[in-house]
Amino acid sequence: MPTATIYRLSFRAPLHIGERGVALEETRLHVPADTLFSALCTSWRVLFGAEALERELLDWFSGTEEEHPFHLTSAFPFAGEVLLFPKPVGRLRNLLLSSGDEKSFKRVRFVSREVLAALARGEPVRFSPKSCINGGVAWVSEGEMQKLAAFVEPAGDQAVLWRTATVPRVTLDRISNASAIWHFGEVHYAQGAGLWFAAVFNPAHGDQLTQRFDAALALLADSGLGGERGAGRGLFTFTKSEGDLPGVEDAPYFVTLAPFCPKDASQLAALTADRPAYELIARRGWVTSPEGSNLRRKTVWMFAEGSTFSAATTLPGCLVDVTPEPCPHKVWRYGYAFPLGVNMP
Repeated sequence: MPTATIYRLSFRAPLHIGERGVALEETRLHVPADTLFSALCTSWRVLFGAEALERELLDWFSGTEEEHPFHLTSAFPFAGEVLLFPKPVGRLRNLLLSSGDEKSFKRVRFVSREVLAALARGEPVRFSPKSCINGGVAWVSEGEMQKLAAFVEPAGDQAVLWRTATVPRVTLDRISNASAIWHFGEVHYAQGAGLWFAAVFNPAHGDQLTQRFDAALALLADSGLGGERGAGRGLFTFTKSEGDLPGVEDAPYFVTLAPFCPKDASQLAALTADRPAYELIARRGWVTSPEGSNLRRKTVWMFAEGSTFSAATTLPGCLVDVTPEPCPHKVWRYGYAFPLGVNMP
């Protein structure tokens, strides 16, 4: 695994990451890589123009893996030095789980770096509900639990990195002016917590690529990420640092940190040849360009973060054409995996 650039996003306002088909009172706790990529492309176009977006970014993804400008993970929660990752999908063979703790383990959605590293190496790892934080949603090691002591509230016994809230709203019917109440979900991150994601840049594209990436992210920070940006939701600041991610070199399997779509049937067959464990998610959304902002992208089903597959010789995934009719330009969805080598499934 090459050295990655780690971006930490600290939110200045609540965040809402929704999904079509799910009520607006629901919100995701993380930002999928394809959503992040689309938001960056929108900022790229605003700053440098539509031609630059095609020439400097999208066209390179139609070439070989060595030509790609960068690859992204999804954005997952962090607090202080502790980074959270998606829990690997499926029953882990090296997991030691006491009877009675199955429900607690099913509730876990994120694991810490040290927990994921131990699972990836194939070491026996014992799960305990006492090692969970934030209502049992995240599983961290004993050492990382101590690093999160500042996030334990006086009246509680677990670190709280974020809270979700349901905000009531009222809408008026355009014809009758009758009012109707609806609810909107949003995430509030604690001071010192937020979301992180990793990017691996292709050095062949030079420093200008990184500079433009950071400029696009800075514009996104000031314009907002997710839903209700017009009401000030999703604003953030960010920092960046270099670091390594957990994973095992030359491992027989990998866990993906980004949702992805195989490029063809042969790649899918190779990935699922030996005990795959995965979840499928439907990815939808609106076109955000000025020419097609009233159009919905075509739906595509992708493998979710945390899914486990056989190791591949090339980077799995592709840019998926989700252009709706009659949009005058191509619309793409980022569908590349971000693999971490693991010895289990």
